[in-house]
Order: sequence, then C-alpha cells, then structure tokens
Amino acid sequence: MPPPPPPPRLLAGGDHHPSPTSPSSPEHSLLSAHLQLPSPSTSDLFSPHLPHALAFSFLTHPSPLPRRLLVVLHAAGARFPAFYPSFATALLSLPFPVLLPHPRTRLLVAAAELTRAAAPGFAALLLSLLRRVPFPGDARLLQLIREHSSFLASEEPQLLASAVFAFLRLLSRNRLAPFPRSSAECSNCQECNNAENLEECGKELVSFCVSVLRDHSQVCALIGRDLVRSLHELVLVPEFQGLWKDLMPSRCVEIVGVGTPGWCTALAISPEMETQLLFLMKNVKWGSQKRYQLWFARRHLMVPGGEERIPDIVRFICCGYHPKNEVIQSGVIARWAVIGWLLTSCSKAYIVANAKLALFYDWLFFDESKGNIMNIEPAMLLMVNSVSQYVDITNMLLEFLFLLIENYEVRRKEAIAQCVRCAFTVLVKKGVVPSLDLLTCCEKLAPLLRQKLVEFLSSTSPVAAVEACGKPIDEVSEAADLKKRVLSN
Repeated sequence: MPPPPPPPRLLAGGDHHPSPTSPSSPEHSLLSAHLQLPSPSTSDLFSPHLPHALAFSFLTHPSPLPRRLLVVLHAAGARFPAFYPSFATALLSLPFPVLLPHPRTRLLVAAAELTRAAAPGFAALLLSLLRRVPFPGDARLLQLIREHSSFLASEEPQLLASAVFAFLRLLSRNRLAPFPRSSAECSNCQECNNAENLEECGKELVSFCVSVLRDHSQVCALIGRDLVRSLHELVLVPEFQGLWKDLMPSRCVEIVGVGTPGWCTALAISPEMETQLLFLMKNVKWGSQKRYQLWFARRHLMVPGGEERIPDIVRFICCGYHPKNEVIQSGVIARWAVIGWLLTSCSKAYIVANAKLALFYDWLFFDESKGNIMNIEPAMLLMVNSVSQYVDITNMLLEFLFLLIENYEVRRKEAIAQCVRCAFTVLVKKGVVPSLDLLTCCEKLAPLLRQKLVEFLSSTSPVAAVEACGKPIDEVSEAADLKKRVLSN
C-alpha cells in the first residue's frame, strides 16, 4: 500500500526555509493541528486544536470550499466567544510574502466570512491585508470593504478610514502594475485563476475612494492632514477634481489642523519595512548603519515601484516613530540621518520633491497648542547637522521650505508662514536646537537663502533682522568675502 501523500504546503519552500515539521517553521502549529484533526467537523468543537486545524483546512482545501467548513467555523464562533479571534490569529501567524497563491486566495475568503459575521478579529485581519496591497488577487479586498462600507463606518470607522488611505496612497504611487498569474501550485484552480487584481479595476478603486469621501467624510477625517496631501497628489484625476471643488474648500482648513496619527502612516508601508526601519533606528549604532541601509535598499527600494515608497517612509519616520530619550541618548542612528539617506537615494526629481514635502508637511500647519514637536524635529536636525559637511542638503531643504510657504496654498500663504515661524520658535524653546544662529549666522549657507531666512524669521519686527545674528546679513557676507580674499592672497 503506497504511503499517504504529504499534507499540502502553505508557504513557498526553499533551502533556506525550515521544513513544515520543524518547530521553527511558521507552518508548524497549523500542520500539527491538521494532523490531529485532518477533517474538522462539528463533533470537534471542544478540541483545542480546532482553530489552527480549521485555518489549515480553509487555506489548503481544493476548490470549491466545502460548506461543512463554514458550518464548523460559525458553529464554533457562536458557541465560544474566543474562537473567532483564535482563528484570525492562526491566519495572521503566517508570513504573507511567502504565502502560496491558493492559501493567499483562501485567506481573502476567510476574511470575507469573518467580516460578514462581524466576528471578533475580522478588523485586524483586514488591516493586515490592507498593508499588503498591491498583491495578486487584491481586488477581492476592495470588493469586500466596499460591500460592507456602511457597516464599517458605524462599527469600525478607523478600519474604513484605513482602507481609504491605503488605496489613496496606492493610487498616488501609481503602483497598479499587473502581476503574474501562472503558478505551479494552483494552475488548475479556478478560484485562483478568476481572482482579479486592483490594476484591472482602477476605476472601481477611484470610485470607492470618492464615494466614501463623500458619504463618510467625518470618518475619513480620522486620517488627518495626510488626507489632503494624498488628494493634492491626485488632483489631476477628474473624479478627485470634482470632489476637491465640492467638499475640500469647506473642510480643508479643519482637516489640515488635525495631525496624522501614527497608525495611519504605518499603513503606507509594509510590516516588513516597519520592522526593519524600527530595528535600524532602535539598535544600529552610528558608524554601523551603511550595511543595514544597503540591505534595506536592496530589499525594498531597488525593486519596481520601491523608490515611490520613499515619501511614505519619510512620513512614517516623522509621525509613526517617536523615540524615547533613552533611545536618543544610546548612540543609535537618528531619524534625521535615516531621512537624509533616503533623500539622497532618490533618483527621480518628483520623488525627491514628494519626500521633501513629506518631511515638511507638519511645519505648514504647526500649532504649538496641539502640534507634536517630534513630527517637525527631523527636518530641523537634518538642516542643522548637514551644515558642516553637506551644506547642499541644508540649502536644498531651506529653498524648498520657502517654495512651500509661497506656493503650497496661495490663499493661506500668511497662515502657513506663521505656522512655519511657530515651528522654528518651538524647536528652539523646547531645546531641539540651542539657537537659530546655527542657520542664520552660518557662512556656509547660500547668502540669499540666509538673508531670506533672517528676514522671514524677523518679519514681525523690522529690528529683529539685525538682532537675529548680531549684525546685518550684508555685513556678514562682506566679512566672509574679505576673509576669502585675505586667505587667497
């Protein structure tokens, strides 16, 4: 009698991956439960192995999915309140990037079932999937959220806002690229072959975002000012043009006054990116960062569409990670240094511009009474710490900041200028930098930029332009020129 066939795999194998039977394998807990309950039924409701065994059956059973598995899922969930979260946790325990095509398709089916039942744990599962877009078959996720948008608006508003922001960032990055469909693991699986990608339904994606923004604007306001930043990037899309004219003039000032929460900025990067960035900023000492940066770049930036994520990474570093004083004083690489490296990694001018906007965005609307100084700190420290060796970076950032003040929103130019002045003042007041003399009296800065900075900071007081650094900017420039002439002779 031939031996029984081995259980189906969940993850893509390889020499560097542990065997599914190894305790170190992410598949191990599900496979072990499957061996205990190879065919889950309602008679197994009291088994402690049921959540993992049912998750394994859900992900691996050939198409179509048997109705009995749905019966077991909802019977166990109705009888035991903790079953649904345990089932969702089992699904989330698998590393998504190496999930095989059939289990990945079935993961969306499981998410749909949990959502329809409003089961505890469904929100975490959907949120995890939103952080993975784009991926093959992701159109199912859009359809699922669209189908339940009214329910989510009332019961899980943060999840609906997260979906809108994730899809807006996807549209902004223009990463609706086709994915390969062929796969040896499910070449005969109609369920996988029929799965659509978001790149095939771009109009539906735009329609969903616009409809939710119109019908649930208060929910979308949870995103904060990055909602306006994303819509600005999409203003040339006709559907968003109409939305901007109808809604945003009356809501824009209110929305930009709300800082973007950290959970929102994390949505625009993958969990792997977040983990590796946090490791870099929490554990890597100054002088040892280059090999980690190169490893990160090869894995996430030197891939198709990778560079387009740099502005979102900058926003995450500014708003999503605020290190404690113990970390800041431990000698690890600082946030501003990571952002400086990212800026110099950009090869496309429009990505550099978007990354600089991401860096300064909170400056444009900073309010001392409710603004978080940690959001504006990296830009200031990057400008100040670049002066000695990389003054071109300081010049570039200051020039861009003045361009933003003048042109970002012309009708509110004075209000934006006041917010930027407030940001400079608070950064000195809170001790982020000891004085603005580091910039206003810096001879390495471009003279015109330095003069413009002094005049900008002292615009409320005509005398302050002289007092800002002890002497007029022309006198400073003349002294610098004289010094150069003496040295040259």
